Amino acid sequence: MTDAALGDLGRRTREQLADLPPTASLVYLELYAADGPRTLRQLTHRTARPERSILRALRQLHDEDLVSCSPRHTDPPSSEWNVDG
Repeated sequence: MTDAALGDLGRRTREQLADLPPTASLVYLELYAADGPRTLRQLTHRTARPERSILRALRQLHDEDLVSCSPRHTDPPSSEWNVDG
């Protein structure tokens, strides 16, 4: 799991995460502590949560402008997620 804690985050970010489900906070913390972007598969593995839950969390975090997604040109193509700011 992640080494980051909610207390490490800014007040505004903590307030945004408080309104989201726990899986979204977990995914955000994993991305926050990561040394670079993560794919859905990596996040699923690191958080031990179902892919569907991770996808939902990523959409919610993206809607809150907390994370961004960039295409990864591999075969098959996938996306990489990263914390904004």
